[in-house]
Amino acid sequence: MPKKESTKKAKPVRATRVQHAPSDSVAAAVQRMYDKSAPLLVCEGLLFGIAAILMAFKPMAVLTAFMFIIGIGLGLFGLYRTIVGFIASRNVGGGWFDVLFGLINVVLGVLFCIYPTGSIRVMTVIFVALFLFKALRALIFAINMARARFGHWGFDLVMAIALVALAVALLFWPMAAPIAVVYYLAITLLLYAASDIYMYIELLKLKRNVIG
Repeated sequence: MPKKESTKKAKPVRATRVQHAPSDSVAAAVQRMYDKSAPLLVCEGLLFGIAAILMAFKPMAVLTAFMFIIGIGLGLFGLYRTIVGFIASRNVGGGWFDVLFGLINVVLGVLFCIYPTGSIRVMTVIFVALFLFKALRALIFAINMARARFGHWGFDLVMAIALVALAVALLFWPMAAPIAVVYYLAITLLLYAASDIYMYIELLKLKRNVIG
């Protein structure tokens, strides 16, 4: 009798993955990317982190420095406008408006540098006036739209009420808004710092895996 052929199926042979060493071009590209990006990521992460910590623990000092920088900018801009206006008045006539405008900016710049805290309060009052003006415009627009029974006047009414509430809050707590802005910037810089450090760690892992 003929022998029965075996019905057992042969087990498939798994292909073994052969790990090839990275080519010299890939290793060189990774090394160049690391050399170019790593120092920048570390420096940015440290600077942003230090700035965020300073903003979080010394918000008034940051505001004072910021107002001082604004004062210097206003002074330089005012000096430039004054010189340009004076030259224009000597050559082609006129230009005295630029001279006056430049001198006003110079005076404001000096005041911002000498009295930075007072300048913050003055800017807060200016913002309060702007908010109240915008609220009045929105309120008048909402009333006119309601009388005409046209448009979504309710949104403008809500905006007017919100602007009035914000202006009143700034009048009672004039330093609250600037400090809140500083804290917001501190959180943003802290997130940037964490992102830079994370990118540096991932880049370091890539370099170690490819180059060793």
